[in-house]
Amino acid sequence: MKEIQQLEIFIRTYYSFMCATAFHFVGSQDLAQDITQEVIIKFWKNKEDLEIRSIENFLYTMIKNEALNYLRGVERENKRISKLEIETSEDSHVLNLLIAEETNQLLIQAINQLPTQSARIMRLVLSGYENKEISQVMGVSVNTIKTLKYTAIRKLREYFDSHPELITIL
Repeated sequence: MKEIQQLEIFIRTYYSFMCATAFHFVGSQDLAQDITQEVIIKFWKNKEDLEIRSIENFLYTMIKNEALNYLRGVERENKRISKLEIETSEDSHVLNLLIAEETNQLLIQAINQLPTQSARIMRLVLSGYENKEISQVMGVSVNTIKTLKYTAIRKLREYFDSHPELITIL
């Protein structure tokens, strides 16, 4: 009998059994067929060198091993992907912290160029103080604080508008 005919008989005899076994491990018909094809090729290439008592047991073991190797490979790939995602999110977090720090430094530089009272008010505002609390700390009226605060904000806007290179850093 010719080699091709023997292969056809082998496939007709064992293909369904092998696909069902592979499906049991991987849960996908397409993957089961791929695994079965791989095992058929490996088996057929090496059939002369093999000593087999039970071909069904041997094929079952080959299918099981190929399916488990596939699943391990998928698991390794998923771990690599999740590790990359974690590293990417960590990198992004670090980058965001660096940008926030740079922004704070630029804002502090701009505030330091304001008149003393305005600079103090802006530092207190950034620390979370309300206008009323700032007026008590500085011993001036709330209206004075509002006026100085809005003047300081306007000057900060003008400062950053006149220094666009600072904004491009961010």
